[in-house]
Amino acid sequence: MFSLSMPPAVSHNLNRARSLLRRDDTIRALDAMIAGIDAFQPNTMPGKLRFEVEVLISECVQELNRQPMVRSLLEKLSHSPNATVPYQPGKEVKLLSLLHLVIKALKESVASRERNAVEERVKRKELLLQKGTELLKAGDMPRGKATLRVVAEEFGNEKGIYLQVSDLMMEYNLLFEAAEMLDRAIAEFPKEAKAYAKAAQCWINLREFEKAEAVYLGALKNFGKHPRTLLNMAKLYLMWNKKEQAFSVALEAYNKDKSLEEAKEIVDRFS
Repeated sequence: MFSLSMPPAVSHNLNRARSLLRRDDTIRALDAMIAGIDAFQPNTMPGKLRFEVEVLISECVQELNRQPMVRSLLEKLSHSPNATVPYQPGKEVKLLSLLHLVIKALKESVASRERNAVEERVKRKELLLQKGTELLKAGDMPRGKATLRVVAEEFGNEKGIYLQVSDLMMEYNLLFEAAEMLDRAIAEFPKEAKAYAKAAQCWINLREFEKAEAVYLGALKNFGKHPRTLLNMAKLYLMWNKKEQAFSVALEAYNKDKSLEEAKEIVDRFS
């Protein structure tokens, strides 16, 4: 004697669909539900087992009809608030056809909402940048800075935003704010090469030599000992009156690139 059980593809997918529906994970649940019903072959099963599968399908359909996404879609299509996905045991092929239509419509609806959200996000970003620029241009620095900081907070996860905001700040001589923005760019996007040069220049202009040095050290760590970076660092040490460091770094730059006349001049000056 042995007991028959549901085929794994049927039981696994339908039980998973029921679980996902109870967590309001509608589209993934529909995928699982379709897979489970598609694997259901009622003509090959004894009556008791077939009945168990039909009960499980019915439970899934009941849960599906409770889903806000599905109810909204059905109401829109049928113009009736009471429309539901029907299921009659033995009519699984008809149910499958309907489920395919439902999941296609839901996926299109989700994709449309996502596109709209992206468009709204882009529009908001552009409006904030425009507003911040206009405020700075009008001389309203506090509100202009505050608006640009909102841009950085909301959209800073997008590559290039910190640079864009810092460029506007630098244009209106807000060097400290620009430098802070560039430091954030470096922290979140350490391979954003442009941020290093701009940040270092801001800190140098502010006479914050230690912070400029930290930026150059970060550039050397992330991009290697590029001769031009070494030369800029040597020039920083000159301004900082750190002659030994200026000589050492300039020599390293010149040894890597003999065309760097400025590096040679620094080396010759302290030789």
